[in-house]
Formats: sequence, structure tokens, C-alpha cells
Amino acid sequence: MQTSVLRFDQFELDLISYELRKSGRLIKLEKLPMELLILLAERQGQMVSREQIIQRLWGDNIFVDTRQGINTAVRKLRIALQDDSEHPRLIQTLPGRGYRLLAPVSGAEVCGSPKEVEPSELPPAASPIEIVPPNSTSTAKRWRRMTAAAGAAVILLVMAVLLFVGRNKFHPASREWVQVTNFPDSATQPVLSPDGHMVAFIRGPETFVTPGEIYVKILPDGEAIQLTHDGMPKMAPAFSVDGSRVAFTATDRSFGWNTWVVPVLGGESKELLPNAAALTWNDKGHVIFSEIKTGVRMDIVTAAESRAEERDVYLPSSATGMAHRSWISPDGKWILVSEMGLSGWNCRVLPFDGSATGETVGPKPAQCTNAGWSPNGRTMYFSADAGDGYHIWRQHFPNGVPEQLTFGPTEEEGIAVSADGRMLITSAGIRESTVWVHDSHGDRQISGEGNARLPGIGYSGGGSASISLFSPDGKKLFYLVSKQGSREVASGELWMADLETGQNQVVLPGILMSEFRISPDGERVVFTARDAHGSPHVWVSLLDRRTPPRQLTSSVSTHPNFGPEGDIYFLMSEGTLEYLYRIGMNETVPRKVEPEPIRDYQGISPRGELWITALGTVSKIIAHSIQGGPAVQICTFCGVGWGPGDKFFYLRFRDVGAMGGGKTLAFELRPGKELPELPPSGLKSAEDIKGLKAASEIDMTGKGVFAPGPNPSIYAYTRVIVQRNLYRIPLE
Repeated sequence: MQTSVLRFDQFELDLISYELRKSGRLIKLEKLPMELLILLAERQGQMVSREQIIQRLWGDNIFVDTRQGINTAVRKLRIALQDDSEHPRLIQTLPGRGYRLLAPVSGAEVCGSPKEVEPSELPPAASPIEIVPPNSTSTAKRWRRMTAAAGAAVILLVMAVLLFVGRNKFHPASREWVQVTNFPDSATQPVLSPDGHMVAFIRGPETFVTPGEIYVKILPDGEAIQLTHDGMPKMAPAFSVDGSRVAFTATDRSFGWNTWVVPVLGGESKELLPNAAALTWNDKGHVIFSEIKTGVRMDIVTAAESRAEERDVYLPSSATGMAHRSWISPDGKWILVSEMGLSGWNCRVLPFDGSATGETVGPKPAQCTNAGWSPNGRTMYFSADAGDGYHIWRQHFPNGVPEQLTFGPTEEEGIAVSADGRMLITSAGIRESTVWVHDSHGDRQISGEGNARLPGIGYSGGGSASISLFSPDGKKLFYLVSKQGSREVASGELWMADLETGQNQVVLPGILMSEFRISPDGERVVFTARDAHGSPHVWVSLLDRRTPPRQLTSSVSTHPNFGPEGDIYFLMSEGTLEYLYRIGMNETVPRKVEPEPIRDYQGISPRGELWITALGTVSKIIAHSIQGGPAVQICTFCGVGWGPGDKFFYLRFRDVGAMGGGKTLAFELRPGKELPELPPSGLKSAEDIKGLKAASEIDMTGKGVFAPGPNPSIYAYTRVIVQRNLYRIPLE
């Protein structure tokens, strides 16, 4: 049969059979990205506006967030075409306007049927995963049916469990990945019940602390049932030994890490243990969890469920180390730990009796956030980012070599290994972070699709002190774009956006940095970059690249910032302690600012008169004077910072997690002052602001990290789009 085909680059687009092929191989593509590709191909090099895309994809009846919908469709299309958003070969982004297909398009008539290929035959850049969200109408109807029949669903769940147990074995049917959930948003942090017949997870976007609720689903094809309805940010669900309860960590505005439990068969959630995170059971009467004893350091301990018989298992060596998750081996002799520290996330294995601190495991260097064991305890599994995003790795215990199991443009986080060891369940999908600016022209996206980031006032509690990402005149904004090969959660190349012309360009090609600040004169950038061993150091460079970047520290150092007279302030490690240092423009040897070590340092003020710390589990933001004198408590569980110069002070209250929210308030400072007038005990919530005179109040709904500009009418922020679902991956 004759079929009409459009050809471009190495691809063939069949308009009748609705299929995309590359060199004869069928590439699976969802409806919306397919419609977008057809539209771009039909225009043959002409710009297609975002309004035209909206009309083509959704028509007049729009019930979705079209901005996010277009970005997601473009992202998935680029994945299918193996195109790079920053160096496009096929799809060009025209910021604020639309998109264009760069490759010439020709039409032809061809015969025959397409050759269907198995996912395992696809090249690495073409993932075997196909995430197909249902349309908004059917999703709404299904949600209403689920809500109306919640009581019946619980009864059905009980009956299904009774019928299922003992009668079925849950094995992967093939070598292909199998989709377990099909949400239009995200399912993350899977955990299997002890008998392997149920999976619990969080319906939420993040793989760490996330907004969302606990769900449970009977495998393989049961309906997902919502168990919690409390609205608390959550992480780390876990089944009890008998499978009757799901424990989860809930956080709050006081930065408490508390364990709650909810019955699998329905009922109210109840707090089980305060100051206990990522709790799991190692036998019927004993649990393992993370606990904060001093400062923010988080240890691994074990105890009875009543907290009696508590003993330490692992204590991080750093005062700021946080051992967030742990997984005991099947024989109860070893434990895997995921720890967040100065070098990011790492996984280690150690004796469960606490007799040694063990050693790091998994790929190195890498960010390792999740782990698990095979049923026989001979294999460790990891979710780790060794440079190309988070993927699944395995390593034979005790002396094996890490081996990567999953590849491709999606990322896989979370590990739930089946009782027979033949498969695991993970959360796979995409996460897109974009940079936006607000100024006299309103709000507009500055970066292209991909992973663009800002340092600033954002994640959880804590301050960022002086934040200078804009040029002095506010006409240029600097930000980071992540590239493959990055081994840090928030690193990338430095880019500059000209806010008047709309042009974007890379500033220091090939240099991966995380923290950075622009000097008050707009000529230099100070930043943190990691060496081959993953240790951070402070560097400085001219933005015009007239001279090579210069490394300022040989020891581990972080939190760089510009102070008065162009001096650079930073935190440098001496053994397990950290001290505040400074170095002048023409100096080569740093000078110690404070003789005493500093814990929980956040940054320095523009004039260099104050340094900020975030103390304790409730993240009290404290300002300390360089000249001595009493400390000033600013706020509790908040973020603070100064914009470029010393005219405005910003304060943000927000929820736990990385997805934004809350309010940011700007205060105009009196001449000679670096802080606004505050109550003696500081501010505990946005409600306490009522008695103060704020120059501006900014709604942060849908906004992530906040970076102030020269005045409150100009600022930058991030938006994050996440879509993940659970997948079953065969291991044999």
C-alpha cells in the first residue's frame, strides 16, 4: 500500500500510519510530540509560534497548563530525535516566540509496512520507556470515579490481597521494561511489600522530600489506591514486616523529620516516632532510622519500635553530614547507607553492628541517592549519577566492580528488588528545569528546554546571603546549564542571557561549576568547581576570558562570595572543621576571618560585616557580626539574602522540598544598615511580617529558587517540570 512520507535528516515521518522511523527502525512517540513534529515538518523551516502549537495540540478547549505541556512535548521530541537543546541540529528554540525544524524536509511515496523493532534493539539514546499520560478528560473522570468509590476500593483491595496471596507468582514476562503506573504527573520512591504482591509509592514529583501522598497498588494490574490525604511533604515509604502498614517520613515547617504510619487497608495516619527519618524494619520488633542528635548531622540508629534499646550504627565524620537512608542486608550483618555531605551524595556499606565506618560503594565519582540488596545478599544495587544522569547500577558484594544496567535519556531513581531477585521496580522519567526572569516586560523564560539552574534562595530552609547573578545594570542574567559529564547535582556551564536582545551565550565553555557569584563591577565570576576526586575548590575568572581562570584554594572550600573592595570570602576545611577565609584581588594566600570554626555557614553580607548561619533542626537563620557582639536571630525555617549591592534584603518563607511555593518579601534597608528592624526573637512565619514595612511581596507559587536583581521589580527564578512513572525492569 502506498503511504505518504515526509523525510528529514535520517528520519521518515509517515503521516498515514502515524509513525516515525529512523533508518527504517520504528521510534515510539506519544501523540502530542508526534503532532508537534508533524506541525514543524509541514512548515518546513518556518517558525511555528507557541499559539499555533496550542491550537494544533489542544484546540479551543484548553484545560491544561499549555506552557508546561509544550515544554514537555518538545523535550520528549528531542529525546526521540536525539537532539541537543543548547546546540540544536534539528529543533531550534526561538525564546518567547516558538520553534523551527532546521533540517530540510522532502516528501515521497514508499511501499511496505514499517519494521517493528524491540526496545532492546534501539540505540542507547532511544529509551525503551514510553511514558504516555492519559488525556486530561479521561484522567478527571477516572479520578472522580476513584474518589466516589474510595470505600469500595479498600474492600476490593482486601479481597484482592486475600485472593492473590499464595495463588500467583509475580515474574517479569520478558526482557522488556513494563510500565507499572500511568500517571500524568509522577510516581516516585517505590517499595515492595514483603511478599512482593504490592508496591507502595509517593504520587509526587521528587525523589527526595516531595509534596505528594502515599499510594499502594496490587501487582501487576491493580488500581492504585490513595492511603494518605494530609498534604505533608514526604519521603521514603516502607512496609512493615507483616505488610499491614506503610511507614513514611513527613517533614514540616519546623524542619522536623518524623515517621508516620498508615494502614494498608485504609485508615488515619499516625505518628510513630519523632526525629526519625527513612524508617525501615529489620525484624518484627526492631527498626532502623536516621536521627539528628546535634546540629544538622544525621546518624543511623537502630532501636525497638518504642525507641527502647537504641544504639548507633553509623555516625558521619562531618558535622554537617546527613545519612538520610539505609538498607539492611538480608542476613542482617551489613547495611547500605546513602549520605549527603560536602561532596554531594555517596553510598557506603558497613557492618550493622557499628564496629566500622565501612567504605564507599557504587560508581566513583558519582552522586548515589538510593540503594538495595538482592535477596541472597550477593549483589548491591544503586541509583547513581556518574555523569550521564541517574541510572541503575549493580555491584557484587563484597568485592565486585560497579556495572551500569540502564542507559538513555530518562533517569531512574529508587530501587525495590523483588523477593525472587528477578526484577526491580524504579521510578523513571524526565526532569526539566528552566530559568525565568521577571521585569518590566512581565515573566518570560530565558533558558531553552533542558536543565538550567540558579543559585539563590530556595531549597528547604536556609539562607544564601549576598546573591549577585545579574549585571550591575540588570540587563544581563547569568545562570547554569547542566551538561553530560557533570558529577554534581547542581553543576553546569555558565551562560549569560542578554535581557534586551534575547540572545544567550556560554561564558566559560567546558568549565563545570555549582555555586557562583558575579562581582559588583560585573567583570569577574567566583565559583566552586570539583576536581577529579569530587572535592570542591574555589576559582575566580574574568567574564571576558582575557586571562585563564585561577584556582584560589587547594583545600576543600565552598560558599564563595564577593565582599567589600572585591575581596572574595569562602569557607575552607581544616580536617573536619570549617573556617571563614578571605582573599584580596591581588593576593595569593587566603586570610582567616574568624579564628573559631563555623558550623552551618550560609554566606557573607555585601559589606562583609555579617555572616549567616542556619542552626539546628529548625533552621534558625542567625546573623553574626564580624566585629563581635550579640548574634541576631532573623527567622525560622526561611531563606534570606541580599540582592546586588546593599539596598534590599530578601526573606522567604516556604514549604519543604524543591518545587517552590511560599512568599518572598523585600525590605529596603536604611543607609548604613544591613538588616531591617526585626523582633527580638526573629520571625517565625510570613504572618509575623504584618507589623513590618515590606517594599514588595512576591508570590512564589510555581517558582523554585529565587535570585534577586538590582531592585524588587527585577528577579529571576526557576520552574521545574517533572514526569515520572514506575517501571518493572528484569534483572536476569
